Amino acid sequence: MKRRLFLPLLAATILAACSKDDNPTLGQAPRLFTVSVTENPFTDPGGTPTTRGAEIMTESLAAFSMNYEGSKYDFTKTGGTWSTFTWPGVANSTKIDFYAYNAGTFYWNSGAPYLSFTVDANASTQRDLLVATHQQISYSESGGEVSLTFDHACAAIQFNVCKTSGVADKTVVVKSVVLSNVKNQGDYHYATGWSLKAPTTSYTLTTGDITLTTEKQPLPCGFLFLIPQEKSGVTLTVNYTVNDGSPQSHDFNLTGSWLAGHEYTININMGTSIIH
Repeated sequence: MKRRLFLPLLAATILAACSKDDNPTLGQAPRLFTVSVTENPFTDPGGTPTTRGAEIMTESLAAFSMNYEGSKYDFTKTGGTWSTFTWPGVANSTKIDFYAYNAGTFYWNSGAPYLSFTVDANASTQRDLLVATHQQISYSESGGEVSLTFDHACAAIQFNVCKTSGVADKTVVVKSVVLSNVKNQGDYHYATGWSLKAPTTSYTLTTGDITLTTEKQPLPCGFLFLIPQEKSGVTLTVNYTVNDGSPQSHDFNLTGSWLAGHEYTININMGTSIIH
């Protein structure tokens, strides 16, 4: 009788041990997961990291979302510590993918996730789009910590104005600066990058008078965070007066490309038709 009872008891013990190690069970303590956050900084077109007037991950990012197969987790930071959530209901050894973002609308899209994103219409309140992913991570390997390194999915552009020494004796006042024909909608695909949508829009960069000197002055809009795109067809219009005369206007046609994660400076030199 003892031999007949021993083997089933041993088998039951093995099954219980496997269940405890690999799967969440009723009565088991919640498997919490935490996040650690860093960033890849903006760079200039030559690849050199830049100092910018924009979000710095470890200091001023206050909230972001993370998605696993359509389940959304909204993280906030209190006293320097990010909120925690319960690990998804899969076995401890199952490898899963997380996708993080701070703006836009997330679509799981049958395992090919993307964000639908529209740039803010107000140039002064635009925010950087930050994206990160941690793929093929299991609870048993990570201990519940998901490490996220955010990338900047937009291009950052700042604008300066000045007058050249050739018109130093004239009073040049910029009335407004408008950036036109900019594509402001697109889908960011985590696997392949951006796909742009057809609509374009304009951004008013300043409406207050700026009396120019030969020293560069930044426009009050700060950085624009725009979807990466070819600049062909994008126009920069400067409306201004000289010596309190009649209003004048000049269009500058931009060339080249804005790339994701790069920071650009456009210097508007009044008195010439050159933009650096």
